[in-house]
Amino acid sequence: MSIITGVLLGLTTLVFIGPVLFYLIKSSIESGFKAGIAVSLGIISGDIICVFIALYGAEYLFINSEYQKWFALCGGLILLIIGLKYIVKPNVSTNVNGKLQNKKLVTYFINGFLINFVNPFVFAVWIGFISYNATKFSSVEIAISLGFTLLTIFTTDVLKAYFANKLMYLMKPQKITRLFKIFGGLMILFSFRLIVFYLMA
Repeated sequence: MSIITGVLLGLTTLVFIGPVLFYLIKSSIESGFKAGIAVSLGIISGDIICVFIALYGAEYLFINSEYQKWFALCGGLILLIIGLKYIVKPNVSTNVNGKLQNKKLVTYFINGFLINFVNPFVFAVWIGFISYNATKFSSVEIAISLGFTLLTIFTTDVLKAYFANKLMYLMKPQKITRLFKIFGGLMILFSFRLIVFYLMA
């Protein structure tokens, strides 16, 4: 039962449309499936850290309004910079051969991690998942459920990266440029949301 719950909770994240989704898709179209994998690994690494923080009683780092403010500000600035880059200088020279330098892959990993981890709303979701599991399962079953939630999220992210990369072959450079600019605008909107959260907290 805990396995099924974990998978279902992981699948519920498919309805969440946030900046990390657009970064994952954009990276996969821009630089291939390997880039998408790197972003996915960054995303799941941030999720794993959030889970451990919540499980081992350090959630006050995120619940505390002062910490939330600074996480929101950092996240907002990161998204603003990335969004402006997409609009001002969208990279449409897609890497169809998938030959990426390790340094570039590390950059994709770090960006995926940061966009996910510094978003206080992500941690709130994990607090909700853990609280839900705590009402149904023992400690071991909670760990199993959360493990399958993480596995499901990573699997769906990899699939998103795969299909986004395939989409690249169906699009002309002009359309890719337009798409990247749209993603940039969405990133900026998400950045404003976090900055407003910082100002209002």
